Amino acid sequence: MTQTTRFVARHSRAIARLLLSVAACALTSVVQADPGDFQTMPGLWKITLRSVAKDHAPPTQVKWKCLYDGGDPWTTFVDTMAPDAACQRSNEHRASTALAWQIHCGTRSGQGRITLDSPQHYTGDVALGGHQVLQVEGARVAACTSPSD
Repeated sequence: MTQTTRFVARHSRAIARLLLSVAACALTSVVQADPGDFQTMPGLWKITLRSVAKDHAPPTQVKWKCLYDGGDPWTTFVDTMAPDAACQRSNEHRASTALAWQIHCGTRSGQGRITLDSPQHYTGDVALGGHQVLQVEGARVAACTSPSD
């Protein structure tokens, strides 16, 4: 038996633990943030929608929405971005700093996205048929003071 073989035989459990620890660390670094932990601050948000379509929609709309601690960012931020009341959202993807989805409006389909650049600000857009139809910008402006906000 060589010296190396004796060393491995004597310390095999320690070596196995070390290898398992290294593998666990490598796998942990690949895992992304909890997608349920959308990194926005609760409060009153000013959401500015800019229509880029050439139809009869008003060019700019401002909506005010409260996001409560643990609130659903889909209903607070994304539902305001439907280009039309008949549009349906599907294939939703949620990360800590982004929301993305597919959208179907009658015969037209496309995608939407929101990206946070800080916990108090985001930008996004909606495209149908490969053409951008809506731009959005959201900014947290204050705390919500009551459930009716």
